[in-house]
Amino acid sequence: LEEAVQICRAMFRQEHPSFEGRYYRIADAWNLPRPVQPGGPPILIGGGGERRTLRLVAQYADACNITGDPDTVRHKVEVLRQHCAAVGRDPAEVTVTRLSTLVLTGSPDETEGVRGLLHDAAGEQASGADVGQEEDIVARVEELVDAGVQYLIVNMPTAGEEAIHRVGTVLGTRFPDRP
Repeated sequence: LEEAVQICRAMFRQEHPSFEGRYYRIADAWNLPRPVQPGGPPILIGGGGERRTLRLVAQYADACNITGDPDTVRHKVEVLRQHCAAVGRDPAEVTVTRLSTLVLTGSPDETEGVRGLLHDAAGEQASGADVGQEEDIVARVEELVDAGVQYLIVNMPTAGEEAIHRVGTVLGTRFPDRP
């Protein structure tokens, strides 16, 4: 991964980069067509590995994508900040995103039922899912923002068009300055 990210950055930023690593090598490579934006597209690295992945984010990425509940996210963001300090990078240069499953429910009973189903299917990993009624989802997003998340990436596998629209409206109203 580290070598691949180095090659991507070089291809986005240099005319004809060369690179020789343990796993990959390029010589006088051409990237045509050139990226539309200067510096190329942002590089996002997903994962929360504290020793390697978040260090690679600090060194090379424009954004990171992590998973987990607010306490886990808060911890991963702190680890990322430490890696940024170690490599001399301002952590504000790295956008923090979070991926999760979101299930909008219609009642407290449905919320508990869905949480139980997810726990049975995914175990402790289900704690990273966002499940609840509108006010529960808003509260969860507030916790995630407080933990350091700047962008949310969600999948809504059980939702229809109406639920997706409701979530977009509720979160867009509550967090108008956030995409």
